[in-house]
Amino acid sequence: MNPTSIPRFPGVPDLLLERYLCDELSREEARRVEEAARVSPELAAHLRERQAEKAAFALVRPFGPVRARLETPRPGRWRGLWHWSHPVLVLGVVLAAVLPRLVTLEEVEKVRVRGGLTARVLVKRGDAVFEQGPGVVLRPGDRVRVEVEDVNGGALYVLALSERGRVTPLQGFEATGGALSMGPGRWVLPGSLELDAAPEQEALVVVLASDAPSAPSPQTVQRWLEHAARETAFPPSPSPLPGTRHTVHVLPKELP
Repeated sequence: MNPTSIPRFPGVPDLLLERYLCDELSREEARRVEEAARVSPELAAHLRERQAEKAAFALVRPFGPVRARLETPRPGRWRGLWHWSHPVLVLGVVLAAVLPRLVTLEEVEKVRVRGGLTARVLVKRGDAVFEQGPGVVLRPGDRVRVEVEDVNGGALYVLALSERGRVTPLQGFEATGGALSMGPGRWVLPGSLELDAAPEQEALVVVLASDAPSAPSPQTVQRWLEHAARETAFPPSPSPLPGTRHTVHVLPKELP
């Protein structure tokens, strides 16, 4: 995997660019990015490429249904029960009938995210965009983006791990643009990665600390994965780092 395929532009932080592409900047901040693009053809070309990529990925992962789910207010749990609060016998019957249903609805929401942290890989191959699912083999030159979903959110770290034990920080580290965090829900991480032709298998490891202020340092996260990479099996099955959850996503790749 080639993390150097994510360009850096002096004076314009990666997070600022991502917020610009997501229309999250104030007018003054957006003007700053546009002024920088006017004097930097490389930055202008990068923004055009990212806007095209986001449009393509949006066709595969539209945010509308998720936004509707997040923004729809949930009805009060007890609103329907107070109407039946007299007599007490009727209230008891209603509680017995309704509470299991309320719990079921809540459990459905928890099951949807499978215990919390989920990571998916979205692939761009030429003009085609698709999710890397079971049986999908990637090719050198494919560009991938990581989509993370979690019911709580928190501080994020993304690392690449090769079958030879090499650990490469990708997101959430000082050398990769600084700290990264997400709120509850689903987020396609900034930047894309290009698969190289190295004759080895690779995996992506996503680490999430829900309590961002007490999250482990990036150095601790990297050492934790380097220790786990000493296992002979690939991918490894690391023990959870205290205060975090993680997921390991293998990237099956065509080998020469």
